[in-house]
Amino acid sequence: MIINCRNLLGHTTGVQRYTKKIIENWTDSSIQQISPEEKFSSGLKGHFWEQFILPRHCKDKELLWCPSNTGPLSYANQVVTIHDTVPFDHPEWLNPKFVWWYKFLQPKLAHKVNHIITISEFSKNKIIENLKIPEYKISVIYNGVDIVNIEDGLQEENKFLNLPPYILSVGSLEPRKNLTRLISAFIQYKNETKSEIKLVIVGKKGVNRVFNEAGIDEINTDDIIFTGHVSDTELQYLYKNTLGFCYPSLYEGFGLPPLEAMQFSVPVLTSNTTAIKELCEHRAILIEPTSIDSISEGIFKLLRGDISQKIIDDNLKYVQELSWKKCAEKTYEILSQYQ
Repeated sequence: MIINCRNLLGHTTGVQRYTKKIIENWTDSSIQQISPEEKFSSGLKGHFWEQFILPRHCKDKELLWCPSNTGPLSYANQVVTIHDTVPFDHPEWLNPKFVWWYKFLQPKLAHKVNHIITISEFSKNKIIENLKIPEYKISVIYNGVDIVNIEDGLQEENKFLNLPPYILSVGSLEPRKNLTRLISAFIQYKNETKSEIKLVIVGKKGVNRVFNEAGIDEINTDDIIFTGHVSDTELQYLYKNTLGFCYPSLYEGFGLPPLEAMQFSVPVLTSNTTAIKELCEHRAILIEPTSIDSISEGIFKLLRGDISQKIIDDNLKYVQELSWKKCAEKTYEILSQYQ
């Protein structure tokens, strides 16, 4: 089996983490990882490599697994993981050239490959709807959740040790993360309650060739702290010490951050839509993400303690079952059927 590892040359996102974690949990030494030279890592050159050079590495019709939404149209013995169908559902959030390419490529690729893996029932239904694929051709395998809960060393090289009380949000700064409404809702909550609490937002901007702007550059207030990129140690410290976690995303194929927060026994506020509802219903305060009032009311409930300790404890058990080892094993089982 051959793995298309082009996506691992880019900056780390959920898809890169997915690919890395599955590979790390496989023990089959015969699996071959194929990556392009750096000059073919992204953009048009990256697509050229994937479409025309990658198939040349697939000798004797070996099985090719493409874990990052795309793959070569000329190669039939292939399984592809499609994480979501954002270019079809919300093209306004993305670069028009990126949308055009995905709308051209994905339907053709989805019909040609042996099988499709996806990461939630929500994404499966969207693939069926947008790409016109029969249900039997798609398997759902949940991602893992695996931020290691480090007990020691959280004080080392950590610039967040003296933060005042805060609530936390984690995710790339892109339109679908809904940060403008979150910030407006937070300010509304502050105005109504006169609370001294801060909002800490962890994340960096999405890649310009893919994502449009998130619309938050003009925000200037001491109550909102943008951290940019943080180290793993700092991220764990922020999770461990937050009063609550807010993730009012408009669209997720899976949605790791709320589940990561649950791993640290943090109460969660998140959206009542897409895959987030599938994974977090009855486990979090669910809000209507397009309503600032709903998010603000959710923040009030979050900080009032509406999520019981029993739910928090049950959430911890739940996310511990979502392991990358289990995800890797199930993925390998699917792929083995086509080798």
